[in-house]
Amino acid sequence: MESITLTADLDALAKISAFITAAAERCGLDDRATWQVQLAVDEAVTNVIQHAYDPDRPGDLTLSWQCHDHRFIVTVRDHGRQFDPNAVPVPDITSPLEERQVGGLGIYLITRLMDEVRFEFSPQGGNLLTMVKYLPHDRPESSDEVQVVPVHDRIDALTAPRLTKLVSERISQGARQIVLDLSAVSFLSSSGLRALLLIRKELMTLGGELRLAALQPQVYEVFTITGFTQVFNIHPSVAEARAAFSQRR
Repeated sequence: MESITLTADLDALAKISAFITAAAERCGLDDRATWQVQLAVDEAVTNVIQHAYDPDRPGDLTLSWQCHDHRFIVTVRDHGRQFDPNAVPVPDITSPLEERQVGGLGIYLITRLMDEVRFEFSPQGGNLLTMVKYLPHDRPESSDEVQVVPVHDRIDALTAPRLTKLVSERISQGARQIVLDLSAVSFLSSSGLRALLLIRKELMTLGGELRLAALQPQVYEVFTITGFTQVFNIHPSVAEARAAFSQRR
């Protein structure tokens, strides 16, 4: 593993960019993957510079990388304020620009650009962000395969934990592109919405994506009333949800 430790200020960005670009090239990433890593690292260290320390008392950050098991692994460590990614709201990327709230875009970009993203904190080790980019020839097949999960009957306070567990098991097995087929769901409560949000956040943290398909009218109305049609990718059919994933690749 190779590392560079710098003072966490904006003057460090150019050195960090040169360091990680050379590392990506040495690890065999192509131009597009190298650009994705550059941007993800820039967003990560900028968050540290702007939020981890007081402006007049900048601390250090350490950027490290290694190639292991056909993966390019990048870590960013700081000893500033504890960072909780769950406290950062998911950005609104669908509303008109003048209506959007500022914030959250950096983490959103990181999770979209990298194949794996993990946040850890310990009093001794501080904040540790781990980002992984798969080498092109070794990307796990499961990460590119669309998995369709049929859901039945109701999604309420009783059944929502079972749905969350079911999808989390798929994610732990490598699923990153998931379609929930809701054609057989006749009822959705706020507990069900929270479960879907948790599933979406878990996938986004790993660079994945959730799409919903074939909602019955009364279920779709719950999304409309709550404004969650702006949050979730919703499609009339499973086939169209699958096609949307294909168009992104």
